[in-house]
Amino acid sequence: MEDLLSTREMAWILDRSPASIRRMIREGEIEGIRISGGFRVLKAEALRLARERIEREARRKVSDRDLEKLIDEVVASNEARS
Repeated sequence: MEDLLSTREMAWILDRSPASIRRMIREGEIEGIRISGGFRVLKAEALRLARERIEREARRKVSDRDLEKLIDEVVASNEARS
């Protein structure tokens, strides 16, 4: 996983639209970095949000290693379809 993720990649991870991710960043729900041409989200923030979602929806704990692997797989599979 890269150190920074795009709003598109975050959308895949959180099952939201890129526009929703941008709105969440602007509203402070997600910690993001403004760059020319958009936003980026730190890997640590992506891990935190993904962990919250998995623990809420699946009601199970997941290790950092497994979570990072899962995020990498989600991003890779969506990039392959794009």
